[in-house]
Amino acid sequence: MADSNSQQHRTVAGGTGIPNLNDDPGSPLNVVPHNLSLHFAFNEDEDALGENRVSPDPEPISSELPASLLNQNGPNDDEDGVQDCVHADEEFYVHHTPNGTRMWCPNIPIVLKPVVGSVYETWKDVFNRLKERSESLPDFYYDFVVEKGQLRSIFWADEISKINYEVFGDVLAFDATYHTNKYNMIFVPFTGVDNHKQCVTFGAGLLFNETTESYKWLLESFLKAHKKQPKLVLTDQDPSMKVAISEVFTDSRHRLCMWHIMKKLPTKIAGDLLQNSELRALMHRLVWSIHMKPSTFETRWQLLMEEYGLQDHDWLNDMYSIRDQWVPAYFRDIPMCCLMKTTSRCESSNSSFKVNSSSANTLVQFMLCYETRIDNQRYRQRVAEFKTSSSVFMDSTDLAIEKHAFELYTHAISTEVRKEIYKGKLFCYIVNTEDCDDVCVYYVNQLDKRNNATNTFTVKLELSNQSVSWSCNNFIRIGYLCRHIFCVYRVNNIEKIPAQFVVKRWSRDVLPKSLFSIESRYGVDTRPQAAARSQILVIVTECVDALRSDVGGLSSFAEQIKELKCKLLNGGPVDDEANNDNYATVEELLGVSLDGDVTLNNPDGIRNKGRGKRRRLSRAPQDGMSNSAVKPPITPRLCRTCMKYVTGHDSRNCKKKKNKNKSSNEDEDEDSSSASQEST
Repeated sequence: MADSNSQQHRTVAGGTGIPNLNDDPGSPLNVVPHNLSLHFAFNEDEDALGENRVSPDPEPISSELPASLLNQNGPNDDEDGVQDCVHADEEFYVHHTPNGTRMWCPNIPIVLKPVVGSVYETWKDVFNRLKERSESLPDFYYDFVVEKGQLRSIFWADEISKINYEVFGDVLAFDATYHTNKYNMIFVPFTGVDNHKQCVTFGAGLLFNETTESYKWLLESFLKAHKKQPKLVLTDQDPSMKVAISEVFTDSRHRLCMWHIMKKLPTKIAGDLLQNSELRALMHRLVWSIHMKPSTFETRWQLLMEEYGLQDHDWLNDMYSIRDQWVPAYFRDIPMCCLMKTTSRCESSNSSFKVNSSSANTLVQFMLCYETRIDNQRYRQRVAEFKTSSSVFMDSTDLAIEKHAFELYTHAISTEVRKEIYKGKLFCYIVNTEDCDDVCVYYVNQLDKRNNATNTFTVKLELSNQSVSWSCNNFIRIGYLCRHIFCVYRVNNIEKIPAQFVVKRWSRDVLPKSLFSIESRYGVDTRPQAAARSQILVIVTECVDALRSDVGGLSSFAEQIKELKCKLLNGGPVDDEANNDNYATVEELLGVSLDGDVTLNNPDGIRNKGRGKRRRLSRAPQDGMSNSAVKPPITPRLCRTCMKYVTGHDSRNCKKKKNKNKSSNEDEDEDSSSASQEST
């Protein structure tokens, strides 16, 4: 048995070899595997763990697995609420939960199916099982540290996380969170922003403590999995993180969270200055400004400190000494520097991971909760992709460049770019121009909501290649053009965004379509025919997406697909003469001409079965009279005017009523004539 004080590092990445662990049985592990993910828990002594003690390694339980474990998850297995598991086809199976919900899961090999409560005596049994899992998943990576027979650190990242980091890994943020498992291990997810401006996870780790060595190991494992360093790393003011980042991410720029620094301002400033709202407003306006240059920031900071007598304030001087690590003015030349200025996205991501998790969860339960939140995150990503592909363009500025922006970017980014185009048309105007050879210099005034000029920006346009340079520097900070450039483009009738100003991370088709396929969600079918089928579907989808705005190209591609289909199904290319011969045969059989003009008229009115006859029903004929001559008797009705039962009239047209109205009118005429005579 290995020395209990030794530290062991193990790394597995998608089918790599497993070290020989025959001589290192370690401690027994309670392993609860889960489909397509890394899930395990350790039978550690909780009291010893809380007191940082290590219990001695117990004796091996058995030299072989129980036979009952080999029959887990059979078709009629009722364990853990899984009932009536029915094989639907060769690729998937359906099982019913106790509540009757149908679950559709991949029909993976028996060695990869969940086995609840399985206890393994040596590390070799566990790693053999993890090796089989890593071989079934393409490019799955995990790394861990075992010290004194107990798990100390672990990091994992699947294929989808790696693809997301390859595209969106220019800006990275991570923060530690607590109370996610019963062993008090620190959970550290790595968060970024995708092309829909949503949070995306690049991987996660669990640490035993927050020392510099732990964070250094975690970042090294992250670098082994993703092969490249981010351009910008955002964290809080943890000193261990700071040292580890400087040693591992040597090519990255470390940035501190502004929110964590500025929230300390009220607690660091005492006395009457704490109640001075003007000081706090000036400080926030100075610090959060993204258009300010470093020299301007330093000058205004000194003036502000002198105005309020804060030149000797220790905390403010300390923050000023590290101003290049958190003030936006010192990051203005780094691409995508305004993508994240605080760790708020990390806080949001950590909060979402803790929705279903608690401090009472084992590692297996925590891993299940983690997979649930990751599935939810990727579902939102698929919804955003569908919204982008199904949205319809609605013009708001009558500019061709607006439609081009809609075709280039995702729905979220195109909305932001179209706002800039709209504001460049209504809230920006050119006040002066200068011509210098092939370069035109434009001075653009920007208006606020009250149509007051706020600032003047300079835009230089090269007419030969339509490239521009600007003073606002927004393209470097956010990755798309600003309103000042769109104002200049509108004046010069430029209808498309130049290719050099289209950042790949914001475009529509930056992620492969296979990422959103069902194989990526439920597992990968490694059979050759399944792999070829997936490849064909991906190729066709990419071609259709590339031609989405070209009607002629789509028609030509459809014709080529039809010809290829005919070659595959009929064994040869499409033959127009053979089709004409078929038409002639049909015409001969039917006795009609298929190419002749056909005259179409409206159909005659039809009568449904339950409609009945048109004529009215009547009684049977009597005394030799026909049905048409027989009429039903009329029932007398009471007239309320003459109070008689009659058939010829009613109270509305009674003669007695007419006579009564006539007499009353005559009386009114006599009264009016007598009144006029008296007045005369």
